Amino acid sequence: MKKILALAAALVLILCACGAEKIETDYDFTEVAEKTMAHIVEEAPNPGHSHINGEWTVIVAARRGEEVPEGWYDIYYENLCKTLKECDGELSGTKHSDYSRAVLTLSAIGKDPTNVAGYNLLETYADYDFVTHQGIPGSIFALISLDCLGYEIPGGEITREMYIDHILSEEYEGGGWALMGEDPDVDLTAQVIQAFAPYYGTNEKVTAAVDRAVAVLSEVQKPDGGFFAWEAENVQTADQVIIALSAIGIDIRTDERFIKDGNWIGSYIMKYYLGEGAFSHTLDMPENAMATDQCMQAFVSMELFEKGERFYDFSSIAK
Repeated sequence: MKKILALAAALVLILCACGAEKIETDYDFTEVAEKTMAHIVEEAPNPGHSHINGEWTVIVAARRGEEVPEGWYDIYYENLCKTLKECDGELSGTKHSDYSRAVLTLSAIGKDPTNVAGYNLLETYADYDFVTHQGIPGSIFALISLDCLGYEIPGGEITREMYIDHILSEEYEGGGWALMGEDPDVDLTAQVIQAFAPYYGTNEKVTAAVDRAVAVLSEVQKPDGGFFAWEAENVQTADQVIIALSAIGIDIRTDERFIKDGNWIGSYIMKYYLGEGAFSHTLDMPENAMATDQCMQAFVSMELFEKGERFYDFSSIAK
C-alpha cells in the first residue's frame, strides 16, 4: 500500500506539470535572494532565542549555506545557553514551539540539542500535554523539528504518530486546518503540509489529508496569485504556501492549480519588495522583519526545490 501511495503521489505531480511551461518573471530572484540574505544577517548581529532577528534568520542562513560573519553561529549558541541558564531550562511554560524553534536552529548549525548548557531540549517532546497545550501549532513544529534530522523522542512512550493523529483529528471537513472560525486558515494549513511532507506518499491518512489541503489552498488563492488571511492579503501567508508546496514536490511555476490569471505565488510576493532586501507585511507599509525572514525562507525553498530538497530537511547541510 505504501508503494502504491508513493507512486500515485508522484504520478499526480507529473501529470500536473506535463505540458506546462514555467511562468516567466521580470525579477531576478537570485539577485533579490542575495540582497535579502545579506540584509537579514546584517539586521541580526547578535542573534538569540527570538523569532525576530534571531532564530529564523540563523535557520535560513544555515539552510542556504550562506557565508556569515565569523563566529556568528557561535554567538547564537552562547546566547541560547545564557537564556537557558537564566530561565532554569524553561524557555516557555505554555508554548512548546519555542523549544522546537531552538531545536531547529541548533540542528541547522550542527549543535547537539540533547546537551545545551546541560539541558536536553528533546525531553520536552515526551510531555504530550505540554506540546499540545497550544493547539496543533505545538504538534506541527514538534514534528518539523524532530524530522529535520530524524530525532527520537526520549522515553519511548510518546511517539510521532501521536502528534500526527492530533493534527489529523483537527482537520476541517473538506480539508484544511485553523485555530478558530468556520473556514480553514491558509497559514496553518500550509504549516501542516510542511510538517506532513516527510510522510506524504507513504502514510495513507496523511497523504489524503495533504491532498485535500492542497485543493483547499488552490481554491482560495486569489486571481493575483496571493492569499487572504487575518483580514488582509499579506506576504507571509504566501511565503508559507511556497514552503509547503515546494516540500511536497509541487512546482509553483508550472502547476496550473496555483497559477491564476497568469499570476503565480513567486511574482505575488515581489509586490511586497521594498528594495535592498527588505519586504513589507502588507502593501504600502514599511519593512517588517518577520516578513523579510519568511520571504527569504520562500526563496530558499524555491532554490531547494530545483535540487529536489525540502526546506526543513537538514540532512544535507554542510556541518
